[in-house]
Amino acid sequence: MPKVLYIGFGISPATLGGAIIYQESLARKMRDRGWEVVCFFGARSDCNIKIQNKPYLKRRYKNGIKFIELYNTPNEAGYFGDPARQCRDPYIDILTKRVLDEERPDIVHIQELQMHAASIIDIVCEAGYPVLKTMHNYFDICPQRDLMFQGRQLCLDFDHGQRCVDCLTVLPVKMVAPLANRILRNFLPPRLYGYLSTMYKAHSPNITGQKTCRTYRPDQYAERRRFFVEKLNKLDIIHCSSRRSAEILAGYGVLKNRIKIIPLSVKSIEDIVPKPLRDNHYPVVFGYAGAKHLSRGYQVLMDAFAKLDQKKAKLIMWGPAGLRSPDASLNIEARPRYDIAGINRAFEEIDVGIIPSIWEEIFGIVGIEWLAARIPVIGSNIGGIPDWLEDGETGFLVPAGDRDALAEKMRSFVNNPELIAELQKKIKRQKTLDEHVDELLGLYRDMCAKKKANV
Repeated sequence: MPKVLYIGFGISPATLGGAIIYQESLARKMRDRGWEVVCFFGARSDCNIKIQNKPYLKRRYKNGIKFIELYNTPNEAGYFGDPARQCRDPYIDILTKRVLDEERPDIVHIQELQMHAASIIDIVCEAGYPVLKTMHNYFDICPQRDLMFQGRQLCLDFDHGQRCVDCLTVLPVKMVAPLANRILRNFLPPRLYGYLSTMYKAHSPNITGQKTCRTYRPDQYAERRRFFVEKLNKLDIIHCSSRRSAEILAGYGVLKNRIKIIPLSVKSIEDIVPKPLRDNHYPVVFGYAGAKHLSRGYQVLMDAFAKLDQKKAKLIMWGPAGLRSPDASLNIEARPRYDIAGINRAFEEIDVGIIPSIWEEIFGIVGIEWLAARIPVIGSNIGGIPDWLEDGETGFLVPAGDRDALAEKMRSFVNNPELIAELQKKIKRQKTLDEHVDELLGLYRDMCAKKKANV
């Protein structure tokens, strides 16, 4: 039985997001294909009866998949870490080598380097394993992850690391009581912990408090980027899900001959039931899934929606607990995040999906979920969105950050509800996760064959 080792971070329900959904969906599919699957994932700080300060490993099984969790890592997920330790950490290197020696996988597939260190690529390569990495964000070239300066605008000038200092030192970092958090995480069931953690962060901003990032020097961020790119170029394959993400990486020095573009898919695509053609009734209901992040275009959407006739338009927002409309006069309904089991129920009322991002979206998984449900989409003409959204065919593309253009396209649906059914007829079947896995298996086999030929 072949074995794949996935390296990443975060396990649902304690950690949420598109990358988490993807990596867990992929792991289950590979298990179903007869592969032995091991996930070596970073985990948040923990607290046992005997508190350990150094990183250590814990093992458990979930859905028949072995999880090896890296606890007490010095590299917490997010943008406030030490750039030098994100490059190399001796404890993480030792534990990574231990995992490889114990598991001896046929192939290593890195999902995320957050909570690990870029130097683990050296460990994997020196051990002789075929290795690829899927890009879920821009963490490897941008400690802020999204290539967004201060979370407000695209970062276009690195300035030898000075822009990183100017950016990260003003971004807020939520603080939680670390010991209490560790105890709760260790002793509560994961689902209950995830729910309580989300509620706590959403409703207790004054209790958690805020701080700004510790200041590091520009040359440390410049070295971080150089180091990460050097390690990426040692990989057999760098998997990008869109043409734009591949172009961005190449622009920062990642070798083009290492990059392979394969669009993503997730398990939910197989479970989504396409909606019937819509009639011309009111209101026209728009959907947004996300949080109040400027980079996700939240404020752009609020401003655009405010320009519409509130009697004929409605907006449903799914997001973290506490996500509320900034204006009670707007016809907006806020709801908690939906899970895969409830995705069809969540999409029942939605006529048009909105992805108003102003950052270079790597892909935008929620968009292909909407299309699978035969829901037209209005999306920003940025990042990976144009790869799957056909302007005028399956929805509309608008300039990122352009409130008036977004309002105009939304108004076109409000003024002409029959346009929804017209676009629905043009939406094609979306690629399933099984088909995506077939593509990855092709990569796996080619990589393994090349390794054997070079031995």
